[in-house]
This record gives sequence, structure tokens and C-alpha cells, in this order.
Amino acid sequence: MRVLALLLLMIGLATPGYAAKKVSVAQLEQTIAAARVKTDAKAAEQLYGLELTERLSAARLASGQADLPGPLARQALLAMADASAFLDLPAADIPDTLAPDQAQQSAIWNKALDYANKKVSRLPNFFATRDTINFADTPSEPPRDQTDTIHYEPLHEVGSSSITVLYRDGHEFVDKATSRHTNVIPSEFELGTDAAFGSALATVLADSAPGGPAWSHWEQGPAGLMAVFRYEVAQKTSHYAVTFPGPKRDMHLLPAYHGEIGINPANGSILRLTMVAELKPNDPGTKVDLLVDYGAVEIGGGTYICPVKSVAYSLVRRVRVDSNSMDGEQDVRGPLQSRVNDVVFSKYHLFRAEMRILPEGAETDGQGPASTHAQAPATQPNL
Repeated sequence: MRVLALLLLMIGLATPGYAAKKVSVAQLEQTIAAARVKTDAKAAEQLYGLELTERLSAARLASGQADLPGPLARQALLAMADASAFLDLPAADIPDTLAPDQAQQSAIWNKALDYANKKVSRLPNFFATRDTINFADTPSEPPRDQTDTIHYEPLHEVGSSSITVLYRDGHEFVDKATSRHTNVIPSEFELGTDAAFGSALATVLADSAPGGPAWSHWEQGPAGLMAVFRYEVAQKTSHYAVTFPGPKRDMHLLPAYHGEIGINPANGSILRLTMVAELKPNDPGTKVDLLVDYGAVEIGGGTYICPVKSVAYSLVRRVRVDSNSMDGEQDVRGPLQSRVNDVVFSKYHLFRAEMRILPEGAETDGQGPASTHAQAPATQPNL
């Protein structure tokens, strides 16, 4: 059984001393409309102080970003949308379409299983660009060891990265030579997983098989109606592995989890997948959520359903070291911090080998009389 592992690398975490204003999608859109006359910075500041109680759809996000005065405000809206990715849509966004009967539901689900078994495992070898924006809040914290008080900042961008990922024979690899980071040490915000290219889907399908998913609702997908099923996985059957690294020891969990699977009813392709861990009060965090959106991409002249966006959302505690303890260093639970990783996959290219056969004695630009090379992206990260 494949185990899906999610690694959380924790930094200075603290309990927020500030509560963001909770708003519905309709109230947010009113705020966006009023923000048109504000400066970009003011609009961004206002948006960062809000928290959605409903999911902001991709269509509403695009519309809202188009109405905002500048890039700072658009980035703030993106952070809000990502943080809401695991909530229910507003009632107004649920299509008024009759639910399929039991036989139709079974037919849709069987198409999805057939798709997963036949299509996902047969993806070609390819490489793509993975662009990540890291968001985090900075909760308030009283002074420790005579240091200055840390004042609250709402969810905001703290870093970004761009890297090439390679998919070969069903496994993902990261080409570290192409990595580009800004603002932060990359490992400090590595809320990452190789789940996007198949392991998340394989884990969910295997873990939820005993009880099976249940029909939930229709949603408007990228190219028509999307059938949404809900599933639940008990802890005893979970293979969703979450690791909380600490300064002295790591904590490994296999929590219960639940989520949704969005399916194209016409061909069974998986378009949306969420995984929401059910953590316990004494665990190092309260949220570890993962979303993968899939869409049609062209690779080597063929069309495949591949990841186009991923969101990882966590609310976790830092395990700090108390060096002043009479018993020596001890692990001390730090307060909570929210972090969101917004990941976009693009620039898909087929990974294949090419051979050049040159006449004997021909010039080869230093590559020898004949050369075989793979179209790997190590020296061309922006292809």
C-alpha cells in the first residue's frame, strides 16, 4: 500500500492575537467593488484583514482580481481564495441540477475508477514548471528572552519559488538545479508533497474503497458540470502520512481524513481532489489540508489530464527548544500559525531522448562524434 506523506517544516509559530473579519463571498465582492477607488496598497491591506466563510470559486477569483486596483490587492485576494479552498461553495454557486440516481452515480464512479487505473498510470515521462507562492501570518507573541514583542500581521506573502519537476515512470523528481527562490530560505516553507502527480489520488481511492464515496453535489467545472463525491477515511485504514519535524525528534502521524473528489461525468477524469486531515487536540497542529486541481494539458502533441494547481494549508504549532529548563533542553509547544502554499504547474514538455549521428570527423561543438541526450530541463528551466 502506498503511503502519502506530507512534510511540514515549522518556523516561529505563535497564537494569533487578532481575529480576521469573517465575510461571505457576497460581502467580499462588495468590498472588492468599493476597493476600485482605493490605492493598491490600501486595498491589499483591507483584503488581508478578511477571512472567507465560503469557498471562492476560480471564476469569482478571476473576476475579483480583474476589478482590483493592482498586483498587491490581487495577491491578497489569491491568499484569501486559497485559504477558503476547503470550504463549501455559496449556495448560489451550486447548479440547480437534479442529482443523478443511484445507478447513474455508480456509473460515474466506475468511470472514475477506470480512468484512475488506465490513464493516470500511463502518463508519459514529462517535465513541467512548478511555481509556488508562500503565504503566512505573523501572529503576535510576547517577548521571550528580552527580545522585542512580535506584532500580528495577517496572512501575507513571505516568499516564492520556481522549480522544474520531472515525472518519470510514475514518480516525481525535483530538479534542484533549476530552483529559484525569493525572500525566504526555501526549506523553511516547504509545505510540500509529491502527491499532485498521482499518489494523492491513489491513496484516496485505496483508503476509501471499503465504504466508498457518497454523492454530494454538482459544481460548475472548467468545461461543464462536475460531479462531486465525498469520502471519509478512518484512522485505522489511513495511509495519509503527516510528518511534523521538531528540533529533537519528528512526529509521524497517520490521521483519519476526509475530502471531495470532483469528476467529469462524461469520461471519469478526476478534476479536483481534497484531503483534510482530522487531527487531535494534542497533535502539533489543527489543520493539514491539501487540494489538487487537474486540467487538460498538451504534452508532446497529446492531451492529458494533469495537475494545474495545488493548495496546501496548515495551522500548526512549532516545537521549540527551551534551553533554560533545569532538566536541560525540552520540547516546548509553541502557539499556532497559518501557512498557505499556492502552487501552479505549467510549461509541460515531453521528456524523451534524441540521438544525433554525425559523419566521421564532423565538428560536434565539443560533444563528441555522436551524442545521445535527453531533453531534460536542468539547463533550460524556463522552457
